[in-house]
Amino acid sequence: AYMDAVDSLFNGHYPEYQAMDTAYHDISHTLQATLCLVELIYHWHISGAAPQLASTDFSRGLVAILFHDIGYLKKAGDCEGSGAKYTHLHEQRSCEFARALLEKRGWPADDITFAENLISATGPRVDVSRIAFRSDIERLLGQAVCTADYIGQISDPHYPDRLESLFGEFVESYHHQQIPPEDWPFKSYETLLRGTPAFWDKFVRPKLDDECGGLWRYLEHPVTGDNPYMASVERNLAAIRQRIAALD
Repeated sequence: AYMDAVDSLFNGHYPEYQAMDTAYHDISHTLQATLCLVELIYHWHISGAAPQLASTDFSRGLVAILFHDIGYLKKAGDCEGSGAKYTHLHEQRSCEFARALLEKRGWPADDITFAENLISATGPRVDVSRIAFRSDIERLLGQAVCTADYIGQISDPHYPDRLESLFGEFVESYHHQQIPPEDWPFKSYETLLRGTPAFWDKFVRPKLDDECGGLWRYLEHPVTGDNPYMASVERNLAAIRQRIAALD
């Protein structure tokens, strides 16, 4: 039911919202992150690791990852630009939109707060270890959602080609915030491209290891030990380094 709801949201079938119009944060990204989360939780479950997750825990985690980027949606009547203008505050908007949608579906307040805390864990400016999770299970799923969000997108075989679209979203957000070009964190697509390997090495990987408890290891095949997600990340980083070398 929630997969259908997200599909309807992204396709503009809710009267309160327009269809998702962001080039990078599209339905593909959400589904990649969702699949990654499902595989991670499945491997956690069969490993017998603690805490053990109940089906209700899995459902709340699934809803959180499905809704984690709905903050890019524009409300009806918002006709200026695309939802990328909300990049800098999309996690907050995602929580607000998720709360409104889940309240309409009769979710208890505790479950809605659970989902909001998990969505908050995906914010790049948020230290996951400092989120006020209310239980070990909520913390585990917050770490898992954050892990799946990053690895789901960076392992996408099309990730190197999608960086230009990501830069376009950043630019729209910079303009919306009225940040002068000289103060843009990424001043050009080339700047973003050149910075991507360090983004992984110095920001994402430490975040996954420390704040998210190294849960990426549960994406490994339980028998072979192969980790297709991390292998795809490494292939993408190698391809990006080749593109950087071609610029020099």
